[in-house]
Amino acid sequence: MDIKKNKDGICIDNFKASGLKIGNQGVALIVNDDLCKSVGVFTRNNVKAAHILLDRKKLESGIQAIIVNSGNANCCTKNALNDAEKMCEIAAEELGMDPDNVAVASTGIIGKELDIEVIGKLIREAGKNLSEAGSHLAAEAIMTTDTLPKEISLEFKGIKIGGIAKGAGMIAPNMATMLCFLTTNANLGREELQDALAKSIENSFNMLSIDGDMSTNDTVLLLSNESFDCKAEDFEVVLDYATMVLAKMLAKDGESSTKFIEVEVSGAVDNETARRGAKAVVSSNLVKAAVYGENPNWGRIVSSLGSVMELNFEKTDIEFQSERGKAVAVKRGKVNDLKKVEKILKGKEIRILVDLNSGKARATAFGCDLTPRYVKLNAEYN
Repeated sequence: MDIKKNKDGICIDNFKASGLKIGNQGVALIVNDDLCKSVGVFTRNNVKAAHILLDRKKLESGIQAIIVNSGNANCCTKNALNDAEKMCEIAAEELGMDPDNVAVASTGIIGKELDIEVIGKLIREAGKNLSEAGSHLAAEAIMTTDTLPKEISLEFKGIKIGGIAKGAGMIAPNMATMLCFLTTNANLGREELQDALAKSIENSFNMLSIDGDMSTNDTVLLLSNESFDCKAEDFEVVLDYATMVLAKMLAKDGESSTKFIEVEVSGAVDNETARRGAKAVVSSNLVKAAVYGENPNWGRIVSSLGSVMELNFEKTDIEFQSERGKAVAVKRGKVNDLKKVEKILKGKEIRILVDLNSGKARATAFGCDLTPRYVKLNAEYN
């Protein structure tokens, strides 16, 4: 598969971006010269941030710009909806466009009033500094507890996709305190774009778990400038690649983590069972703590699986892999010498492979270990 990696980030073709911060308050702008065909996927939390309520109404008529603030979730406050609308109005005025064509997103602490004066100042400054080389600044501006910016730019058969994302905590299967913004040149119908995005997220962001908590702000927006005719199946190939890479970036930058964890459950009776199993293992605090402690406690894996499915232990295989090699801990219910597994767990990228030997379905989930520093960070986060 000949997918070319570029350095444009989200700024493919005629997309521009900018970003800046004052203290822990940040703003990013993503702008196109023209109105873009736009689709999105949002949190499944019953409590939703103000920006989600606005964006859902705007997508069908098209989006030309996205304004994002970090440091404040703009959620569960008296003025949240008004502040989200004000952000769109300020951006639209600065950019000379209709506020109905400006999408908005927020990330940060829930329940604190947004300082619209500071955010307005940042929006105006960002609007003056838009650039085709602005992707990295935008990716940095949306970070909260992230330690690294996440961005990607790909090309496949003439189809281009650019993206930035953020998220390090409050991340559970079914997305996260996660924002992701994608741009493309693919000229496809809205239904095709929406279907492709929803399917792509099912196997990437929706299989990601950092700490098991679902956010109020999860948002993925995809904007197309419609400049390149292509096949939907080719677009899906490069979109799936992009979302998977970004999901792994998020997992590797999990709050205070020291190890990346990938869990593959195979040999399941159906896809849903495989997905439930992989999510259960990667979301287990006991499994995550064991990986942090380099403890080959395979019993925690079995327990996690048994909580979500019928499991025949005597048919089950469990293997551990890392850059230090691979070792089988359990083979058809028989436990092997775990000294080799201890060596494998000293690596930084841990793969846990579970074969149920009961069918042909498989699924993969992503996450990270659970560390004492994570507890300290979130005990003090305000």
